[in-house]
Amino acid sequence: MVITARIGTGLVKRILVDTGADSNIMFRNVFDALGLRDADLQTHQHGVVGLGDHFIKSNGIITLPTSLGQGQGRRTIMAEFVILRDSTSYNIILGRKTINDLGGVISTRMLVMKFITEEGSVGSVRGDLETAVACDNASLSLRKKSKEASGVFLADLDARVDDKPRPEPEGDLEKFRVGNSEEKFTFVNRNLPHELKEPLMEMIRTNGDLFAWTPADMPGIDSGLMSHHLAIRPEAKLVAQRRRKMSQERAEEVPGRRPASSKRGSSKSWTIRLDYRTWSW
Repeated sequence: MVITARIGTGLVKRILVDTGADSNIMFRNVFDALGLRDADLQTHQHGVVGLGDHFIKSNGIITLPTSLGQGQGRRTIMAEFVILRDSTSYNIILGRKTINDLGGVISTRMLVMKFITEEGSVGSVRGDLETAVACDNASLSLRKKSKEASGVFLADLDARVDDKPRPEPEGDLEKFRVGNSEEKFTFVNRNLPHELKEPLMEMIRTNGDLFAWTPADMPGIDSGLMSHHLAIRPEAKLVAQRRRKMSQERAEEVPGRRPASSKRGSSKSWTIRLDYRTWSW
């Protein structure tokens, strides 16, 4: 959604509220229009990844008061903006951190964002549908003009840069059993020297009780830290959905569920166990 808000000393239009962006982005033309100076900028340790993994160096970062709403329904917080020289059809992109700091909840269908005001009540700011459509069309037009896409575009902005490769297993792996059943196993490098591999495998087997093979093996986790449940009313009645047919090829690809019969023309059924209740279809 596209909104209008007061940033610093000016009222800025065409602000995109983007839950997919990690940081706030302000483009240089808006920075200059607000009368800000390079002396106000702080060094930014990271860059921004643009279209086609194109790395863009920022001019720096600046912290400015950001106000949403009006009158008693206003909320002002200090927000940090990454300044980019390139531009899009939007003036500012408001990222997740600021949305969370505002306690914002967004309804894309109603084009409204609710947030907690300074007095503790609920304020709101509405999106501008006409401006959003115009900005979207402008972005598409910019993309069509240049296949090289030297500029920065909305969907490609990510202020996080993580180009470090993820660790991968080294060499060929050898599977060996850890517990008292075939399902309890792990892997070790097949090419390790015998005098190193055998003590390592023995040490892992000796400490096999430290492995959590099922959720039941982790009873010590505080439910206040992490828990999962289905919000089902105890008085609710179970409703059986109509049987949905699928082709044999699709039925075979459904993970963890196999047809009751593979004969042609026979009915197929699956059962799911959820929250100590059983649904079948």
